[in-house]
Amino acid sequence: MTGWTQAILATAAALGPRAAVTEAAGGASLSYGELARTVRQAARGLRKRGLRPGDPVAVLMRGGCHYPVAVHAVAAAGGTVVSPADPAGLAGLGARIMITDLPGADALAQEVDIRQVYSFADLPGVASFHGLLGAGGPPEPAPPARAPTGAPASRTVAGVRVSSGDVVLVTVADRRAYDPVLAAGAHLIAVCEPSPAGLREAAARFGATLVIDAGPRVDRPFTPHP
Repeated sequence: MTGWTQAILATAAALGPRAAVTEAAGGASLSYGELARTVRQAARGLRKRGLRPGDPVAVLMRGGCHYPVAVHAVAAAGGTVVSPADPAGLAGLGARIMITDLPGADALAQEVDIRQVYSFADLPGVASFHGLLGAGGPPEPAPPARAPTGAPASRTVAGVRVSSGDVVLVTVADRRAYDPVLAAGAHLIAVCEPSPAGLREAAARFGATLVIDAGPRVDRPFTPHP
């Protein structure tokens, strides 16, 4: 399990029902408690399906609520996430399992000799990621409630401190920001293909305190560029 996965699961145990990720388009949302529970269950399912420590697992997703679930389920199961910018780059990486929402995933898997493909979307010829949640045997008992121990430690993203009180807009171009933002206990707003007007609208709607965009560009307080 990676250090980021351990940190995020520890934060999730403390924050429980607080919102972790919300998708600006459509409003789908994931709480910290749901994130931790789904990661642990999916990790058990991946191990049950043959994932061994150190095995590479391809994760090809655009971001949003499902992205941190996939990445940290793989890490919690002992696997290594591989995410080449070009899906053709999967050839030769040795991945036997892929988690993706890309159309044509079944054909891609056959092309690069991946044996198991899971998706949160309804894709032809691809197994549902949710099928992993019941694959590891009886569900884990709920962890005991923890007494409050203070806010999670703040984290640094591109030189800017992020804390649990922040509402952070993260564009699809910078998924690297997910780990420090979630480890800090902030509320991450996932924005796909943003225009300046779209960023302004999302910032106002969610009360954003920080924006992380490609470049990288980090703004605090949020001041959308024209």
